[in-house]
Amino acid sequence: MISRGVLPDSRSLSMRNKKDFSKEETAGVVKPRYGADTREKILAAARKVFARHPYHAASLRMIAAEGGFYQGLIRPHFPTKASLFEALCEDLASDFSEKNRKWMAEIGGLMPEEGLSLYLDRFIAYYKKNKENIGLIVQNINQEDEHNIPGYHNVTNFLSERNAIAESAAMLVFDKDSMARFQEGFTALILHFFGFAAPQARVLGFKTDSPEYLEWVKETILFIFVPVVEKALNKLIAGQITTELG
Repeated sequence: MISRGVLPDSRSLSMRNKKDFSKEETAGVVKPRYGADTREKILAAARKVFARHPYHAASLRMIAAEGGFYQGLIRPHFPTKASLFEALCEDLASDFSEKNRKWMAEIGGLMPEEGLSLYLDRFIAYYKKNKENIGLIVQNINQEDEHNIPGYHNVTNFLSERNAIAESAAMLVFDKDSMARFQEGFTALILHFFGFAAPQARVLGFKTDSPEYLEWVKETILFIFVPVVEKALNKLIAGQITTELG
């Protein structure tokens, strides 16, 4: 209340006019603070929405509803849906690229089954904590106009970089054509089994993302790809022995 004849302090009015993003709740919607973690809250909500809907089908309203905050909270951090999606793609590609390099370094020098098994263990552990990232890729990778999706080039560039790293690691085992076939087949199965885990698990009689399903996926990928690598390795060794004897 303002007493008659007493002018309110201008700073008090200024503070009153600002939105109070405290833990106040209105109609079930929480008003988060404009703090350092607000950006991450927005990104977390957006990641869930874009994992379920392609870029063009998702909206800022859907993201605000997912996160339980007002849509107006998004714009100070991300003026447009495009800028928000681009930030997600940049974060995804950067994080995944860093981890993939680490995994590839870990399996260097291991035999095919041991190396591929370790790589899959690392990927599955990553997937359990970052399911939305795989969903985001799958929701948008089959869009006809993916080149017009803001920031998605970060994801496609990462996939190309991952192929280059793997090709470099296996260049002594595979010729270029065989390596391309291996990489494309491996990537396709990864995106299928993890990007469409729910329907695939149901078809197989497993619960989605259950230990049994994830173990089945790992064993299936090993079953398909380990013999391919071992055959190429044995061929290389046989060729070296022939050369030495000759």
